[in-house]
Amino acid sequence: MKKAPKEAYGIYQDGKIIRMVHLRKEGAETYLLGMDSIQLEQDWYKSDQVITGSPNSDFIPLDSHFTDVEDLDMNEFAEEGGHPDTQPKMEVSPLTMMLSKFPMQQGVIALNVHEQHILKDEPGRIKRKEISSFRKKNLSHNQIKAGEWKSCILNSEGNTQHWLYTGPNLLLDAIKDYSKESGLRLYYLLADANDIVLTDYYRFLYSTNQVGITLLVYLGHEFRKIYVFQDGQWTSTLPVHITQQFPEADIIYSKIALALDSAQLGEPEQIILAGDLANRQLAAYMNAQSMSTKTSLLEFPNLVLTDSDSVEYADQILAPYSLALALAYKALNIENDAFTKCTFLPARIIDSQKEFRVVWHGFVILSLLFGLALYTTIQYQQTQLNIRQEEQKKTDLNFTLNRLRAENAIVEQLSQDIAKLKENTDKVGKKLEGKNRWTELFDVLNSTFSSYQQSWISNLRHSNGQISITGITSDREHVSRLAANLPASKIRRVTNSKIRDRVVWNFEMDFTLPELDWVEIISKEYMPITRSTTASSRPNRGKVKIQPQTQEQLEQAISYKFGVLPRIEQQNVPLFDESSSNCDPEALQLYRDFSKAINKGNMLEYRFIGHSLIQNYPDCDLIPLTRWWLAYRLYLDREFSLAEDILNPNLQTKDKYLPYNLLLKARLDYVAGNRRFLQTYESLIMDYPESAAARQAELDLAFIERGAVR
Repeated sequence: MKKAPKEAYGIYQDGKIIRMVHLRKEGAETYLLGMDSIQLEQDWYKSDQVITGSPNSDFIPLDSHFTDVEDLDMNEFAEEGGHPDTQPKMEVSPLTMMLSKFPMQQGVIALNVHEQHILKDEPGRIKRKEISSFRKKNLSHNQIKAGEWKSCILNSEGNTQHWLYTGPNLLLDAIKDYSKESGLRLYYLLADANDIVLTDYYRFLYSTNQVGITLLVYLGHEFRKIYVFQDGQWTSTLPVHITQQFPEADIIYSKIALALDSAQLGEPEQIILAGDLANRQLAAYMNAQSMSTKTSLLEFPNLVLTDSDSVEYADQILAPYSLALALAYKALNIENDAFTKCTFLPARIIDSQKEFRVVWHGFVILSLLFGLALYTTIQYQQTQLNIRQEEQKKTDLNFTLNRLRAENAIVEQLSQDIAKLKENTDKVGKKLEGKNRWTELFDVLNSTFSSYQQSWISNLRHSNGQISITGITSDREHVSRLAANLPASKIRRVTNSKIRDRVVWNFEMDFTLPELDWVEIISKEYMPITRSTTASSRPNRGKVKIQPQTQEQLEQAISYKFGVLPRIEQQNVPLFDESSSNCDPEALQLYRDFSKAINKGNMLEYRFIGHSLIQNYPDCDLIPLTRWWLAYRLYLDREFSLAEDILNPNLQTKDKYLPYNLLLKARLDYVAGNRRFLQTYESLIMDYPESAAARQAELDLAFIERGAVR
């Protein structure tokens, strides 16, 4: 652990933004040596990367002034025998590029933690038993064992309070990944909450000369809060309900005024702005709205800029980097009483950076000599073994290379034959383009309406490639299902009437005249296939069973009407028995709310509750069922890629819900046009013949059979 560091790197993540600054302390002066920022493709804490991926993935750089393209030596490319544009491009993460611009091993790292994972106990509950009880209540056994948590007792809003951080800290993980890749040893000094580091810096800079009410307003990319100070003391925190990403100045001013009115606070003497949205124009606008309140940007008077041209606009330039600067400044002045002595760094990282000292130097030296000799001998023997293994691998790879070269010659010849065949097919397809569209139209109508009994077409019109039909159906649900099976359909009107005291539904809808892909049809004619079907041998079932087929047969001539299948029958969906559950009462209540939200039209409510349930209760036995219902609703909402990501963890575990997971996986494959759906359906029917999922699989196959084009 570096004590009294001279250099510090402040790094923070806010939504999709990561910003970084480099400070150096020399005597009483603190110099700003550099700053940079990047933008993520998506927020780590709102995506599946929290579970399945590394945070060090794809980023978009914001600042590029650190990269000097003119210094690249083009002669090096020429000596290698090629143009720079023809050289293979190295795929390097922009986060890695940003971190590599700074000599991070020379200083300490101070970063923020995500407030989503900070849990706060009631003020004043700081006794040992109360702290232990709060940890046991909010941490699982696996979290405690893995050390993915850290707690602190601090002064918050005028009260002593216990804060618990449950992790994960994805920004810390990304920096650790960079340390491993670059082979650098980095020193971590501070991992702090946004609230604490901002209020600490305010007290350090302003508290000695502030009288009355002062507001510190931080307007970040997503993190936006108001900190209320009374005579220099932090008294309360107010949220800023601004939903726009780049709001206008009048909206920001009105939201701040609304927050003050809701908190029943008087007019403040001063407002200090910081964050991504803070600028001189906003401060000038707010000063124009109120004559008694002075608005200004957060200042850094103790900071010396190395670029003299930026001094005039220092507050404007540094406003987006306020949080990163406050982190780095706190790391350099951690001994100052104005800063809270608290960090949310995991204990294992703090312990790994402690200095190791011994008193009995002689025994240590003898032990090191013996260990060095033993280690050298073992390494030498291991190196010799590795050399022999690599030589054997080289021999095997040479043999494989020669075999692949021979196979490659055959593949190239086949590729040429296929290219000629495709060229001839394209020529024939162009000749037949636009032919037989009306036959295809009536085939589509026949296969669509035959799937829904008591539905008829009463009129059909054609105009400029658009087909308009009117019809009657006995079920209101059939109208939307019929439209889903017609190409580019649009429902124009639906009315109801009575025929002999029975309610029927009259509908009008438009859709495009189907196009025939003659190239695909001709290609499949080269490899004709017949599907053999036999009656099921299971008792009390008169269904049709599809015999197992090879992957080669599945690639052949049957064309399916790929799309969304009808809803799963109510008696065939999975159910959850609460009496046998091992979940907490809070988790059971959250699942009941999730079940209600699934059947509502609100597309955000069920997702929010479902993700909260999965994240907060990972060990609960209702998580697989929650994933299934969440993926099924996403499937109905036509967000198929997201539904497959949610369902995939269920497919890795064999439990009582596996048949239902296979059923939904087959449906996702079918809507994606992947012919693998047929194998999944067959495996489900053969391996779980008595399950409700198998019954639904037979209904799905019967529907698919009616819509298949041969």
